[in-house]
Amino acid sequence: MSFWSKLKSVVKGVVRAVKAVVRAVIRIAVIVLTSWTKALDLVFGWVGWPPKRLKVHIAVLTGPSGPLITDLNTLRPAIDVLKQTLKDRCNVKVLPYSSGNKNEIDNWVQVVTEVAPTAALKVRCDFGALWDEGGEAGEFFARHTAGWVGIPISLAFPITVFIVEEVNDKLGCAVPVLTDYCTVNAGAIFDKGNSVMAHECAHRCNLWHVSQKVNLLNPDREKPPFWLHWWQRNLLRASRHVTYLF
Repeated sequence: MSFWSKLKSVVKGVVRAVKAVVRAVIRIAVIVLTSWTKALDLVFGWVGWPPKRLKVHIAVLTGPSGPLITDLNTLRPAIDVLKQTLKDRCNVKVLPYSSGNKNEIDNWVQVVTEVAPTAALKVRCDFGALWDEGGEAGEFFARHTAGWVGIPISLAFPITVFIVEEVNDKLGCAVPVLTDYCTVNAGAIFDKGNSVMAHECAHRCNLWHVSQKVNLLNPDREKPPFWLHWWQRNLLRASRHVTYLF
């Protein structure tokens, strides 16, 4: 590799890292500035009233061989578990981010026709995912995250679920606080009673793993119906993704 190619690569890496930091700062600012609106839910969210909303967008990535999922209707069971669990446990109505399409599933799911880079198709989790947010994967996800174009363009703050080829050693992953998306392994999305998507969206809404087998946040949960503790309902309803009006 020539000197100029190396320099170009370094500059591109620095630019990606700076963009990732800016995205993180904006999200933290949103959390701080809207924290006063979440106070009641942090204390009384377990009451589950009044009803709230969560908007979700599912993005199926395309690899060198084509889309990772071709029949979008196969995602309906996972969507149904997400909708039913949050409605029953938190009085949160899960809605598609898009609207107006002839087929309802198209309001929920989009195939990203651009061939994704390897870093976005085969993702890491935990600190690896946090580090990759400043790289090629994070840049790709940022361009395809619903409700954002560098800055928030939707007060709904939707969650984007990226269907990827592989999540290293996991079924899915959600980077805490600093992103508005989660990743789900295409081959495992139907595991755990079709609850992988719901589990990762709950992570995206401030929740962490717990030990009770029937809990949505148990890594070894088996099948619906799933439960949430009262304090989990508080945290989920206080998430920036869960709103009253949008």
